[in-house]
Amino acid sequence: MSNKQKGYIFGGIAIIVTAFILFLAITQNKPALPAEAKQNEVKSEKASPVAEPTEQEKPNMEIAKKEKGSKEEKAKEESKKKETKKDDIEQKNNEEENISFEKKYITVSSLNLRSDPNTQSDVLGVLMLNEEIQAADTNLDNGWVKVKTKSGNGYVNSKYLSSEKKVITATAQKTKEKTTEKSANNKNTQTQKQANKPKEQASSDKKQEKPVKTPPKNDAEKLSSVGNNNQLILVTTNGYGTSSAKVQTFERGSSGEWQRVMHTNGFIGKNGFAGSKVEDDGKSPTGKYSIGTAFGRAGNPGTKLPFRSISSDDVWVDDPKSSLYNSWQSRKKTEGQWNSAENMDIALYTYGFVINYNTARTPGKGSAIFFHVANGHTLGCTGVSQSHMVSILKWINPAKNPVIIQTPESKLSNY
Repeated sequence: MSNKQKGYIFGGIAIIVTAFILFLAITQNKPALPAEAKQNEVKSEKASPVAEPTEQEKPNMEIAKKEKGSKEEKAKEESKKKETKKDDIEQKNNEEENISFEKKYITVSSLNLRSDPNTQSDVLGVLMLNEEIQAADTNLDNGWVKVKTKSGNGYVNSKYLSSEKKVITATAQKTKEKTTEKSANNKNTQTQKQANKPKEQASSDKKQEKPVKTPPKNDAEKLSSVGNNNQLILVTTNGYGTSSAKVQTFERGSSGEWQRVMHTNGFIGKNGFAGSKVEDDGKSPTGKYSIGTAFGRAGNPGTKLPFRSISSDDVWVDDPKSSLYNSWQSRKKTEGQWNSAENMDIALYTYGFVINYNTARTPGKGSAIFFHVANGHTLGCTGVSQSHMVSILKWINPAKNPVIIQTPESKLSNY
């Protein structure tokens, strides 16, 4: 670097340093404002100009002032009223505390209880002749007095009060009863109308309703003649001229309803059912019958019925002219007393029971009507398979008053 260049550099530095020193000197020696100028400056800051309201804004401002004043006045009046009311209540309570009440009785047939001591005030209730009340011992204007009653507190005129009950004559009693009745009727008229309306409607609905009958659950429930029976054997066919039958057994449950126990196919006389049976017609009798003695060739299968074992000597007399007609007899002991008798010692009678038909033993009306083992039509009895026969014998209980009904299905309504 040349000496000339060095001179420029040192000269520039000197200028910068000098300028900095002068700046410091100027800022530190700044002159203060005069006191008067400072005060004016403060006043200027404090005194900010306020905008004057326009001509359009002035009426609105006046209205706002009036409304504000009105609200304040109303608030003062309300506060004053509350204080006055409070004072009145306190005064009234103080007065009531100083009032004593005594027992009185109403001396007229009816007397209005008023809300205030005058006849223009509301009626709070009606007091009846000789009704006991509590009346204040101090009368108000025109004889009115404050009273306490069962209907509430109010006012009545003291001239209708007495310290003793009024003696009621017969005429007065009738008048009282009529008045009481009228009052009660007026009070309950609306209630009665409302009550009668649904009754009338219910009565109308009842007339329109048709009784709904519950359909029978089974054939036994269709019968009306078995009210005293708790076991039933029902033998039905599709008509009078068929030997094929349906056999059902029923027993009453604990609720009294018939419940079916068993059903199977069975057989009746080869010529079907007979409404009026006669001997040797090949028909089974229709009707309702009790159950007689059980029988069998192989011993008692376990039935509760009286049981009789069959031997080769046993016969059932079917001679209408015999005095032994329609009875179980010993061949050896009665031979010669009849001209015709049915042999009991046969396969069909392995098990069975007597149907108590023609127990009067009317000659020619039919004999030897049994319920027994069968695999086809009979000559007038009713039959089922041997297994079903044994089941029925074990099921029958004489204590349940069992019966057998035999009929075409179309005639079930007869039973």
